[in-house]
Amino acid sequence: MAEVALKALSGGLLVLVFAALSKILKPERFAGVFSAAPSVALGSLAVTLVFSGTKDLTAIGSGMAVGAVAFVVYCVATAPLVRRFGAWQGSAGALLIWATVAAAGYAVVLS
Repeated sequence: MAEVALKALSGGLLVLVFAALSKILKPERFAGVFSAAPSVALGSLAVTLVFSGTKDLTAIGSGMAVGAVAFVVYCVATAPLVRRFGAWQGSAGALLIWATVAAAGYAVVLS
């Protein structure tokens, strides 16, 4: 329970740091890019390092990388699929593509 609470706290603090940084940078639209996912990922890695040491960092980092690649593929696939098939079918198709890429990535990472 303490590990989960520390991950939430560190992720939140890093969101604040990245938000302050994005206010300094121009244009301010970088706030969304730098705030959420990188902050939570860094917070999670820091807490994992404290609680588990370096042995789990490789696995967690690999999982984050696979998830990021799958998300990018999902984003690229969604717009054309929604345009062609409509919101429900296009979104479902993109989600299926995401699941396939993520599963394939995790299979590669785990092997």
